[in-house]
Amino acid sequence: DVWILPDTEANRKTTVWGTATLSKLAKGDSRQAPLCEPGDDGRYLLRLIDTDGFYYSASGVLLKADWTLQISGSGLDDIAAEVLDESGTSQATYAMFAAKL
Repeated sequence: DVWILPDTEANRKTTVWGTATLSKLAKGDSRQAPLCEPGDDGRYLLRLIDTDGFYYSASGVLLKADWTLQISGSGLDDIAAEVLDESGTSQATYAMFAAKL
């Protein structure tokens, strides 16, 4: 499951994220998701929990309408979220914290 939340102080401190923005994604899946209003400086928090019980997070993620978010990596130490603009040009890559729940 994937949560895309406004990056606000309140959301950074909570463990209650509400309904997942996207759920039941499998490796290689692609889906569109509506964006809520961004938080501080137009940024989002990204939270993921996979089927193996691993938790991933990134803060300060800049997303805009029609942009793409790609999650990649092969182990807990190299998981990253890359943001691509509407033309497919990379705008930023965010290292993700990862831990076993």
